[in-house]
Amino acid sequence: MSFNKLELLMPAGSPVKMKLALAYGADAVYLGPPLFSLRARENEFDLETMAETIRYTQQKQKKVYMALNIFARNRKLSPFRNEISKYANLKPDAFIMSDPGLIAITRELAPEIPIHLSVQANCMNWQAVKFWRETLNVERVILSRELSIAEISEIKQRVPDVELEAFVHGSICIAYSGRCLLSSYMGRRDANQGVCDNSCREKYKLTEKQHFIERTDDNSASQFQIEEDAEGTYILNAKDLCMIAHLQQLAEAGVISFKVEGRTKSEFYAAMVARAYRGALDDLTANKPFNPYWQNELNKLTNRGYHTGFMFENPNHQGQNYQSSTTYNPDYKFVGLVKKIINSQQALVEIKNKVYPGQSMGLICPDGSSQRIQILKVTDSKGEERNEVHSGSGEFHVYADGFSGAQEGSLLVGDND
Repeated sequence: MSFNKLELLMPAGSPVKMKLALAYGADAVYLGPPLFSLRARENEFDLETMAETIRYTQQKQKKVYMALNIFARNRKLSPFRNEISKYANLKPDAFIMSDPGLIAITRELAPEIPIHLSVQANCMNWQAVKFWRETLNVERVILSRELSIAEISEIKQRVPDVELEAFVHGSICIAYSGRCLLSSYMGRRDANQGVCDNSCREKYKLTEKQHFIERTDDNSASQFQIEEDAEGTYILNAKDLCMIAHLQQLAEAGVISFKVEGRTKSEFYAAMVARAYRGALDDLTANKPFNPYWQNELNKLTNRGYHTGFMFENPNHQGQNYQSSTTYNPDYKFVGLVKKIINSQQALVEIKNKVYPGQSMGLICPDGSSQRIQILKVTDSKGEERNEVHSGSGEFHVYADGFSGAQEGSLLVGDND
């Protein structure tokens, strides 16, 4: 079976993350304006920034998809009508959408832009896929996260002319394909309007009052009633999805686009996840067996524990997909992002963690190479040497014994102290 047209789709939470995702192997990225996408917070994209991003991406002969995937209330219909032509004029490769009303407006005012059905639409079966394809000419369906590989395979067999996209990595919401009310209930911010406060990720404690929990991070000491069945209480933290070892099975089922979650994740995440999945997909294209090295690379990232979602398990048997701890902290940390290579021993670096002379660390490059280097000295913009610099202090000139062959966008990675 040929796997030559598989797409790695990465999140573009910012222009910097977009560039890193592309440099480390993404075939496409997705972004969205705050008003109409499910990332209203921590979102740097206005009309001008999106235009620049789309130009940059397409100049690299890569694709960019614009998320307009909110479920709109009445008050957003008029603003959407006013903006949709502006978005279409930017010429993204597709719109990612979920609301039938907004899709109808888009078909009326911007029929030239392909539409990909968002995972928020909860497309669960082949008859629904056929409906979206035939009724509104949706070219691609982003499959519900609750589907198994066997169900995906049947959808492709029944509706062969539709493209299928599936999430393969990232955070999982305590919701049906992201349609969450927990944030609205506990944090009074509507996840379906793009302002989720990640209530499901917070720590909770039992109170003396039976069947109530209390948010430990909330100064108002808000209490929420819970119920428990034989398998436990599910207002807990979902493990992260990770399908890197099973890409061949997904491809054989008919998936052509492998999507990574994480527009609010770090620059380090964007680069390292793209690098790992690019390597795994390249191996698959070359008919090589899965290399556990790529899984080990993902294990080095901060995560909540990995699982395969519902690809192999019934959603009713969800207990194993949750855990009480918030994160897994890896053995190393993101130290710096190389902004410019000056020469073989000097680079301009944006500092992300403590750096000091004599420190040994890894250098990971967009071309796939990596090596160990040792820091010789660190100087500020005036050329003055520093004994150490810390996260948030800006850009510094870092001298090391191994910048030859490095490129802009290379990552400095150090051991956790």
